[in-house]
Amino acid sequence: MTSLLFWTCAISVVTAIACSVCGAYLVAKREALISEGLGHAVLPGIIVGFLVFQDRNSPWLIISAALTGLGMVVFFQYLRRTRLVDSDASLGIVFSAMFSGGVILSSQNLRNVHFHAECIIDGNIAAAALDTITFGGYNLGPRTFWVMLVVLSILILFITLLYKEMNVMTFDGSFAEGLNLHPNRVHLIWLGLVSLTTVSAFETAGSVLVVALMIAPPAAAYLLSSNMFSLIFSSALLASVSAVAGVLVGYELDISPAGPIACCAGVIFLAIALFAPKQGLISRMIMHSQHRKLLYDHLFLCALGNLDYAITTDKLHEAVSEIIWSPKEYEQTLKRCLCEKLIAEKNGIYSLTAIGHSQIETKQYLR
Repeated sequence: MTSLLFWTCAISVVTAIACSVCGAYLVAKREALISEGLGHAVLPGIIVGFLVFQDRNSPWLIISAALTGLGMVVFFQYLRRTRLVDSDASLGIVFSAMFSGGVILSSQNLRNVHFHAECIIDGNIAAAALDTITFGGYNLGPRTFWVMLVVLSILILFITLLYKEMNVMTFDGSFAEGLNLHPNRVHLIWLGLVSLTTVSAFETAGSVLVVALMIAPPAAAYLLSSNMFSLIFSSALLASVSAVAGVLVGYELDISPAGPIACCAGVIFLAIALFAPKQGLISRMIMHSQHRKLLYDHLFLCALGNLDYAITTDKLHEAVSEIIWSPKEYEQTLKRCLCEKLIAEKNGIYSLTAIGHSQIETKQYLR
């Protein structure tokens, strides 16, 4: 692996983990679209920061854009609390207005500065590895890697210090308010950190990839997790796998890694959405089919027990035909009960076995 490919993978992994950690709480709190809003709303902050400081690499540019993103969040929260419009409409109104303002600012004040669409939409992960930092004659690696590593460290430190408050705020804001945990204040600070992460990753990853990494890995991890810690850990792991796989695919195809990373994240989410052990679509279909069979078996045994403990095939079919069933379902249920020794057949006479009788009494088939 070449040095350029290694650092591209390192930048992608750190960026993916930072975005996925932010997205874990956004997905759990059902505010995932805020990441989309931030991806657009930071544009006027970037433009204003560049106009004031005239330096594309200035840290004040990141701070200006992050404050703009935080302003978008404040306006969105205020408009949502008025209940004049619903949450999605509030977000759409605020971020589209701010993005339009950024476009107007750039067209009026930066006529001689070229903004390529790929810089905003796709980012430039591959080129980010070339912008290195030198200290004391030693090459410390790409500047973007260290920026995103610092941002990730801030996120982890904040979650570690306020883990209890973050969890209560995410799942029950009213309860957190009752405990005097200041959920609104914590939420606002957290969204400020999400805004900082979005801005820091904006130049490297682009708006599309930032949104993809904040939504797809956490959404996939949400289907696999039972608590917040496992959600964060699984989200970071899936995001890292998506980043490495996307960079390698982009390297083989000789294209920008941003698209393949987002694509890999989407493919992983689709696979988990289909095959997750408990929440996957296929698992739910199998579970629904099993419950349907158990219910049919229970109805079948109850019908047999209510009529008589020993009846003929004709009487049995006549009884169950009133509560189920197609001939196919009747035959399948009859075969299952015979195979599991819930009923017994002798000379065309069917009767409940001791096992079948106990199943009716304990109602095990309805659990």
